[in-house]
Amino acid sequence: MNTNKIYKILAVDDAKDTLMLLDFDLAEEGYQVFTAESGELALDVLEELAIDLILLDMYMPGISGLDMLQKLKSHSEFMNIPVIMLSASDNEDQIVAALEFGADDYVTKPYIPKVLLARIRTSLRLLEKTLELESLAKTDFLTGINNRGSFEDLANRAISQAKRTQFPLVMAMFDIDFFKAVNDNHGHDSGDKVLINFANIMCDCFRDYDIIGRVGGEEFAVFMPDTTAENAFIACERFRLMIEGNEIKLDNAIDEIISVTVSIGLSLGQGTELNLEELFKKSDISLYQAKNNGRNQIKLYEEAVSAAVDCHVEEIQDSSEDKYPGIDFQIGVGNVLGDEDLFDEILVMFYEDHSKDSEKIQLAINSEDQAACKHLVHTLKGVSCSVGAMKLFEVTKALDIAINLEEKTNYQRLYEPVASEILKVLGGIEAILKDKL
Repeated sequence: MNTNKIYKILAVDDAKDTLMLLDFDLAEEGYQVFTAESGELALDVLEELAIDLILLDMYMPGISGLDMLQKLKSHSEFMNIPVIMLSASDNEDQIVAALEFGADDYVTKPYIPKVLLARIRTSLRLLEKTLELESLAKTDFLTGINNRGSFEDLANRAISQAKRTQFPLVMAMFDIDFFKAVNDNHGHDSGDKVLINFANIMCDCFRDYDIIGRVGGEEFAVFMPDTTAENAFIACERFRLMIEGNEIKLDNAIDEIISVTVSIGLSLGQGTELNLEELFKKSDISLYQAKNNGRNQIKLYEEAVSAAVDCHVEEIQDSSEDKYPGIDFQIGVGNVLGDEDLFDEILVMFYEDHSKDSEKIQLAINSEDQAACKHLVHTLKGVSCSVGAMKLFEVTKALDIAINLEEKTNYQRLYEPVASEILKVLGGIEAILKDKL
């Protein structure tokens, strides 16, 4: 229980003398007390104040204590507030009903102050523990910002709001450049310090209502509601410059100072057809375009795909997207500015470099070689996006995230669609470019 916090307690009872006694006893103990003589007035108080605990009389005119309890427990904003029932009756059926409806405790009147205060402390301690566990479930353990699950939950809520208001929004993906080199050259403690520092600057740079999360090992995301692409670009450029100019002092014998840079991919969402999965996909495409173009820069999805092909758009649109099974031809050729001959050469290189990846990844999983798994899958994820193998990119990304989080029980399940998609992509390349292999 947080001894520095002043807890707000709402006492609800139609007897004024009981409210006076509760006010006196609880205030003496350091609580901030609010009172209401009916359930209706109690609801008004709850709409105005963030109450930590409710003392609720069982028998009241108008809304009874049990009816009030049911209202509280069915209300999304009030359902987690601890409720202790008060009553002069010792009717066992009523007590059981109150507890089954969600009351945390039951105290008979006239109450014994020491007993009531002890039960209040117990309920508040349980509340603190519950909130702490909920926070841990939603928070990245290292940086303290939203984890992927919490980020997606908040982003989906923002998307629902945007669909109603028709305001635009922007999804930004961030990848720390050459982060593996930080871990390899300076150790994982230094890598952790870089991640924490990165997240802190991100929290300082973006707006309070922007949704910030760590969605992978060195990958972060910011969801910006009610934002144009232009304003999002300005905010991300400000952040990019802050990261580029930031110096991180390492805790080693020579007090070494390092700095990192960041690549950023943006996608704009607007209208009623918003979809988080699609925004993730588009932001990832633009992020990898930024990395492929030299890193430490920002790319907008529309620039990464549409503007990149420029005058070649019409020619590319006439080409069959099924020319290479498993590959989005438009995206792949767009990544090399419409040069189809160069794209064919890249596919040959992809085939030569990654034709054994499926076997290698399976072997690494079977032998529990975490380092090999991470290297193979992370590399495959990057090159898949580069050649436009977007389904392979998506399934490899899911495995990459699991490996970064060391969720070993999920490796084999997530590997299977990767193996299937690699087979499809390599088979298509082999069939069409067999004279060049």
